Amino acid sequence: MPFEITTGSLMFYGGIAAAALIAAAAIICAIVLAAGKKRITAKLNSEYGGNRK
Repeated sequence: MPFEITTGSLMFYGGIAAAALIAAAAIICAIVLAAGKKRITAKLNSEYGGNRK
């Protein structure tokens, strides 16, 4: 077998994969929270008036 998976390489590539998954989850969370903020701000403005940003 020309390429063996050692413990060190498994941890290295596993860390890269974990970092990629965490970055994707952070982007998804940011999108969801931004959409929620926009919805809540619109609802508060319609109920209480004002011009919240």
